[in-house]
Amino acid sequence: MKNFKYGLPVIVLFCFAAGVADVQDKGNWGFTGGTEGQTKYAALEQINKNNVSKLEVAWTYHTGNKAGNVQGNPLVVGGKMYITTPAQELVALNAGTGKEIWKYNPARKNEGFGGVNRGIAYWEKGNKTLIFYTSGPYLNAVNVATGQAEEEFGDHGRINLNDGLSKPADKMGISAPASPVIFGDLVIVGTMSWSSPANVSAFNAKTGKREWIFNCIPQPGEEGYDSWGDKDFWKKGGGVNVWGGLCVDSKNKMVFFATGQPKDDFYRPDNAGKHLYGNCIVALNAVTGEKKWHYQTIHHDLWDLDMPCAPILVELKRNGKRVSGVAQLTKTGNTFLFNRITGELLSQVEERPVPKSQLAGEIAYPTQPFVLWPEPFSKQELTEKDLTRLNPEAYQFALQRFKTADVGWFLPPTEKGVLFYGIHGGAEWGGGSYDPESNTLFVNANELAWDITMKDWNRSANTTALTQELPGKKYFLTAGCTGCHGANKEGMGAIPALKDLEKKYELKDIVSIIRKGKNAMPAFTQIPEDEVQLIAQYLLGISGKGKDQPVAKKPVFGAIAYTKFLDPQGYPATAPPWGTMNALDLTTGKIKWKVPLGEYEELTKKGIPQTGTENFGGSIVTRGGLVFIGATRDEKFRAFDKDSGKLLWEIKLPFGGYSIPSTYLVNGKQFVVIAAAGGGKLGTTQGDAYVAFALPDCKSK
Repeated sequence: MKNFKYGLPVIVLFCFAAGVADVQDKGNWGFTGGTEGQTKYAALEQINKNNVSKLEVAWTYHTGNKAGNVQGNPLVVGGKMYITTPAQELVALNAGTGKEIWKYNPARKNEGFGGVNRGIAYWEKGNKTLIFYTSGPYLNAVNVATGQAEEEFGDHGRINLNDGLSKPADKMGISAPASPVIFGDLVIVGTMSWSSPANVSAFNAKTGKREWIFNCIPQPGEEGYDSWGDKDFWKKGGGVNVWGGLCVDSKNKMVFFATGQPKDDFYRPDNAGKHLYGNCIVALNAVTGEKKWHYQTIHHDLWDLDMPCAPILVELKRNGKRVSGVAQLTKTGNTFLFNRITGELLSQVEERPVPKSQLAGEIAYPTQPFVLWPEPFSKQELTEKDLTRLNPEAYQFALQRFKTADVGWFLPPTEKGVLFYGIHGGAEWGGGSYDPESNTLFVNANELAWDITMKDWNRSANTTALTQELPGKKYFLTAGCTGCHGANKEGMGAIPALKDLEKKYELKDIVSIIRKGKNAMPAFTQIPEDEVQLIAQYLLGISGKGKDQPVAKKPVFGAIAYTKFLDPQGYPATAPPWGTMNALDLTTGKIKWKVPLGEYEELTKKGIPQTGTENFGGSIVTRGGLVFIGATRDEKFRAFDKDSGKLLWEIKLPFGGYSIPSTYLVNGKQFVVIAAAGGGKLGTTQGDAYVAFALPDCKSK
């Protein structure tokens, strides 16, 4: 942590406490996640178990841009709604009618922003109200009264998140998909990069000056630096991203966030150690950025098991006494519970030995935490009994692969391939919703396995074909491309396959897309120019010689398979349910109910029980006894009874709702709204809609 010493007057904290109450009360949805603690809870009950079946569309707003995925959570304050578009525009709407008030485009000359925005932050002081949100590498400040950039903030309304860091700004590759959070006059932002260390920074809401920074990969002299075998990783490594989000406890002046794993995902040779702060929940003093405590859920992650979502502030009991707690959900289906003030672990966890890596040079950590309580909300270790029985052909396919692969909990990737639950497993970026009345956490989960197979490219370099393509392929595998496009360029969902590109693009076009981004793809400005050229050559099938044409010396392992474990028909090769909605009782640690979430209609018509589907997005919970969620591949929006899990209402959205809904009051009427823009990792039709629902007498005229 570095303190930039700009100071924060005590009076700001007093004003902020009042502002929090104003935004959270009065039927507003004033924070990404509903509250500053990311609870996604609303004390509204006009729409309830008895009348939710009568919900109808109140209004629909189309952004006019379908070239991307919307994952944002709409904010509503004082009857106005604030949303973003696939082009990273910010829009203000009348929350009762959906009528557009203004639209702000952050792009300047020759700019366009890809990537994903997952939320915005609302700041109000005196007679000034600003919205803070990110687009590409920039943090933008927009004046709510005018719908224009706030000129006093940074460079005429924005700052570059890469400025003032350990490398030149054009080499960092920092962006920030997660929503900023507000504490007093500070805007706190978590960042991500594929090839540079991520960080969490606080900026002055008035001027844009950086007040403090917490380095997610510690630098020399910082706590955690000695947890890396490679002492220069803070300079040349990347990742430990904060893309799941943050939450704030303003009363105790704390900010919490969770991190992803270091890059590369599956192989970091000659780099022993735990690798702090990878896969950690971290608590900071929100005023100074000083670390209060941390906990690492996976040491030296080799499985791409990022901490997927923001921590959630909850209330717990310890030895019969009330404890201010924080919960962290994971891709492994575990829930880690802590005393949010002290960091005391309240979950029951046992550190156990795990297998060594079979790959030369990789030093896997010898132990990992195993959670004994609370019980997991998704499947964990894959066994033969988990294989699909959808039909005999699917079962035989799954069984053959199961017998030829390596299988085991915390088994590092191998050349035979490892099958395991995770990556798109357990919780995802939408996180959970917390009901304080019943002390229950609601979480949607993915329950399908992945297949990761490694190959030593140097050992394979003797064949003519691989020698021709290896320079570009090596950089393609190590620059972060495979996480979306696959190790074999096969694509994932709406993320396109990178095949036959020579029919559409020239070399300069591919280079430009990598450099500037396109649609949902962010800009990769941090990749050196010669490596960009080699990647582009590889994608176009052009052989080329790199500056480091490989020779058979040290192993260079990369993933030749980085895919979902699917049957020949494209369904998961494990037994359903493939997606679930879960209610976890935080008092007992037991699952109160679990139901399939989503369906494949073609399978249901064949008489197959509802299977659930892979899902991306999150839920909200209300005092009216309801859990609302979209998220599913079947593009439906649903309401469940929060006490029993019974499905009470569902409707087909115009496009998939891969976001977190919001609920609010306008003129005494309750609405529920969700971004329905489809696309994303599920590959459904892309759209541009925001759809609001209300009871029949709530419809706008």
